[in-house]
Amino acid sequence: MDTQRRWDELNPDCLLNVFGRLGMEELLYDVPFVCKAWHRASHNPSCWQSLIFPDIDHNAVDEDENIKYDASSADNESKPQSFGAFYDRFMHVYWIDSSHFSIGGIIKVVIKRSNGLATVLKLPQNSTEEVLTSVSDVCPGLKFLSLSCDYKFSILSKYSLAVQELITNCSNLETLSLGLSYHRYRNQRFNHVGLLVQISIHCKNVVDLRVSNSQICKYGTFSIATLLPKIKYLSFRKCDIDQKDLISLLLGCKELVLLDMRDCVGFKVDDEISKLASHISTFVY
Repeated sequence: MDTQRRWDELNPDCLLNVFGRLGMEELLYDVPFVCKAWHRASHNPSCWQSLIFPDIDHNAVDEDENIKYDASSADNESKPQSFGAFYDRFMHVYWIDSSHFSIGGIIKVVIKRSNGLATVLKLPQNSTEEVLTSVSDVCPGLKFLSLSCDYKFSILSKYSLAVQELITNCSNLETLSLGLSYHRYRNQRFNHVGLLVQISIHCKNVVDLRVSNSQICKYGTFSIATLLPKIKYLSFRKCDIDQKDLISLLLGCKELVLLDMRDCVGFKVDDEISKLASHISTFVY
């Protein structure tokens, strides 16, 4: 007599425990097609707490670096044939023609599956205001949020109101990551006082701020030091920051335990900087 257990007879709680450790790609493209039991389990919201969306492939950008594809555009003829392995596979698995494909559509489908339980969210570059609004409505429990943009469609400026609205609904937020998509566009200034104000009011648990590929102006460092004085983890990667602005930051943020300034330019770690940063457990540059 064959006593071997069937895959579809596994305890549902065991399945959820395993599936909750998988990435979105496995949950979208592999697990649901094994059997009906796995399909049902893979749709449980507890499996969708960590939502990491890959960025669109850089092949979607032409030689002059003009965006060929805008997720909100209705001009299907402008859409590239490839969006990157993750999104191409979505079209293949679910039989979607590229002319009817929407990055925003995928985001909404996945976020809906989380049913408000998502705690980690990384949106792809150039996410539209509509996407940000949909996230704001259904992801109140976020602890980690990562937003990225390119030099042309900056969600940190054009969609600043939508970003701020999203922040106001993330009272559990602990980590916020902001940055540009392309490291050569360092002329994008980090001067988002409105965003930092909302964080200081609505996100009392934020202890980790990450900014990349930006120019950290005096208003940016002043705002961080003034509005987020209890910040513990601060990362500026591939940023421009002046000596005096770094000093201002160190004077204001007394509770830092990590300051990551690798690949940054514009300052020199002299005796004054070293003294001001002496209380920081990890200071890398």
